[in-house]
Amino acid sequence: MANYREYNAKLRQLQGMRRVTGAMKMLATTKLARAQAMLTQAQGFGTEWRHLLRMAEHLVNRQNPLVAPRAKPENVFVLMLTADMGLCGGFNNNLIRLVGRWLDENAARYRILRFSFCGRKGYQHFRRQVEVRAFYEQAVRHPDLTLARRLSREVFTPYVEGKYDEIYLARNRYFSPLWQEPVVERLLPVDLSALPPAPAGREPDVLLEPHSPRLLTHVLELHVCQRIFSALWENASGEHAARMTAMDSAAKNIDHLCQTYTLLRNRARQDAITTELTEVVAGAEALH
Repeated sequence: MANYREYNAKLRQLQGMRRVTGAMKMLATTKLARAQAMLTQAQGFGTEWRHLLRMAEHLVNRQNPLVAPRAKPENVFVLMLTADMGLCGGFNNNLIRLVGRWLDENAARYRILRFSFCGRKGYQHFRRQVEVRAFYEQAVRHPDLTLARRLSREVFTPYVEGKYDEIYLARNRYFSPLWQEPVVERLLPVDLSALPPAPAGREPDVLLEPHSPRLLTHVLELHVCQRIFSALWENASGEHAARMTAMDSAAKNIDHLCQTYTLLRNRARQDAITTELTEVVAGAEALH
């Protein structure tokens, strides 16, 4: 059994870990508040933009390759968003497992399958399993519109040029600080049937000038950019929320261990005192 001093050393170590987890939780809480504020703005714009697309849907040529699925897709590109760091529960691992299952089910169907990664965790896991086109190191730590435009150009331009038949986005959907859901969703071709219905009271009579495929291409490119921008902030919000929850759970576990070791330390101290008293009494009896 450990003695009194050993329990004291363990308690000091736990108290140091408790300060670290508490600081990380506070930092994650602060970052989460900012990420949620940005996500709310991005989702608000995205909702209005999708309503606009729904009202202008009748102007889109259904044979346009940006909205028409390919008969037999062979060349596929996947953009994967994870975190750069761990200590955030199952946030990264849940998405990695989902993408792994998606690869097992679909990789044989495609002739070419390329990935780009935002976030070190996804890149480190899949870099030897798939063909990597790009890795944006530390990009997810500072998501902004510039990054979203860069990523949207990376996926949109090759698709328009016919280099890819389908574009997918692997990410965590953010619902609340306690609920994030990993998904692999199709970015291109755009699924117009998945757009929300037009709001009641709005006339679906939209006039586009000039009415040309070039304008529609630009509109759909902005749609892809908005989805990526929103996904970046969902990824950031989910990461900070998962880390906040993980650090809160770790802090509670440390508190429980501190209570346990405090009881064991007191018991060890009491045993030591009892042993010393027994030895003193035994010595006194031996003298008599």
